[in-house]
Amino acid sequence: MRLRTPSPPPDLARPAPHAPATDLKAARRRARRRTWLRRAGVAAAVAGLVGAATWVVGYSDLLVLDQVEVTGVDEPLSETVGQAAQAPLGEPLARVDTGEVADRVSAVPDVAAVVVGRSWPDTLTLQVTPRVPLAVVAVDDTWRYVDDEGVLFGEAPADPDQLPAVVAPAGDDGVEQRAAAVAVAGSLPETVRAEVERIEATSPVEVRLVLRDGRRVVWGSEAESDRKAEVLVALLPTPATDYDVSVPDRPTLRPAS
Repeated sequence: MRLRTPSPPPDLARPAPHAPATDLKAARRRARRRTWLRRAGVAAAVAGLVGAATWVVGYSDLLVLDQVEVTGVDEPLSETVGQAAQAPLGEPLARVDTGEVADRVSAVPDVAAVVVGRSWPDTLTLQVTPRVPLAVVAVDDTWRYVDDEGVLFGEAPADPDQLPAVVAPAGDDGVEQRAAAVAVAGSLPETVRAEVERIEATSPVEVRLVLRDGRRVVWGSEAESDRKAEVLVALLPTPATDYDVSVPDRPTLRPAS
């Protein structure tokens, strides 16, 4: 009896024929070309969208500057700021030079700082920090406010809310004296500052206070002003004509006669 070896299935009996190398290369080229075309199409679509958005934002009439919003200050300063901004109404909001606007607004004497921004779709925002008056300075026949940087601004009334008057050179030569005097004013508690009639500064290191009741205070320089203010507050209840806090750890006074 002879045993017969079964024949393998046809698909296992012989290997599948390999595709010609030229066909594989052509298929790869077609696949690469389809990938490139897809990427090029996506890139073209994105570029088209970006171009359209750029045109809408920067050149069309759809997002133009229509109004200016001023915050942080009241009238009439807000109106002055709005006029000083010289905002180019009708120009695309994206193309407004906010730096130039900020420079023009910063030139307003009453403005200490400004932040210029855009509020879409049509508004330019001006967030203003006003100068805070700590004293007044006589300039010619008017009173001008002065802030903590010694900058003169605005016009104060004849009775400027009981702010002390700074007696110092009014021109550029008096900037250091004014700054020293105002630094002293800024260190005083409001209750004490209201009692000060004037602050005399013949130099940045020779500052004196004259109170509304005639008492005088030798202050010296603006150094240690906070400490000097504390000492002065403690001394004022003691009747005297003159107080000297220029060396705050060794104050002196002249008793009232």
